Amino acid sequence: MNLSERFVPAVGVRPVPSLRHHLITADGMFLCHAGGALHAHLPFTSAEVTGSHYLGELDGDPCGVHLLNRQIQVPGHTWQGLRGLLGQISELEFSLAGRAVQIVNWDLDHRFCGRCGGVTADYGNERARTCKHCQFTVYPRISPCVIMLVTRGEECLLARHRRHKHGHFTALAGFIEAGESAEQALAREVHEEVGVRVAATHYVGSQPWPFPGQLMLGYLADWAGGDISPDPQEISQADWFRFDRLPEIPPPETLSGQLIRTFAAQCESRKP
Repeated sequence: MNLSERFVPAVGVRPVPSLRHHLITADGMFLCHAGGALHAHLPFTSAEVTGSHYLGELDGDPCGVHLLNRQIQVPGHTWQGLRGLLGQISELEFSLAGRAVQIVNWDLDHRFCGRCGGVTADYGNERARTCKHCQFTVYPRISPCVIMLVTRGEECLLARHRRHKHGHFTALAGFIEAGESAEQALAREVHEEVGVRVAATHYVGSQPWPFPGQLMLGYLADWAGGDISPDPQEISQADWFRFDRLPEIPPPETLSGQLIRTFAAQCESRKP
């Protein structure tokens, strides 16, 4: 599904008279019901809501997120973390929830100026906060990352990361450092994490990733040489896997899962 067919992000953040779709969050969790995380109305008082943010137009109607001062129990509803919602709600809802939590966290993290310590305030119609003292303005920011599947013929290199609680084998990934291109970061991260070198790279696509706030740039990368030598601080296990003998991998909603499935489909299509 093309998310842009149903959701149009907000350009400005001027007050919206009446929201028709609501996401409700508190303490990093979302209030969910049997149908998902979106609500048709806001069942809380202004005293319980500490902040509201306009996200954009969903199916032509205004959509927003509301931050509560605490997790309030509602019959027939549960509070769930965003990562636990992956694969449990629609791709559209997960994308909206990811956008919502990043905007809420940005707003909470910049109530005070990082330059002089002064109090900040909303900056006009733009999504920004400005210091009342030194006029320093902060906009929401994302961290660019690369995620890459290294391939060697009909094999791909998958790894288990020490910091991940699940047992999936997945593609390698890392943040782009200041002054680096995406391709330079890709080659550096692969060599740092597993000790191999890559040659040609092939861009596949991108995905916003709200843990905590990245833009993932996905690549297939051809192996150029070297034996696997995992960084013990980052990688618990890494190996080559044939496209038709893959271990448990991330779900297709993730860019990592899409890269692995794209590679497997390409190999399958080349079979006689």
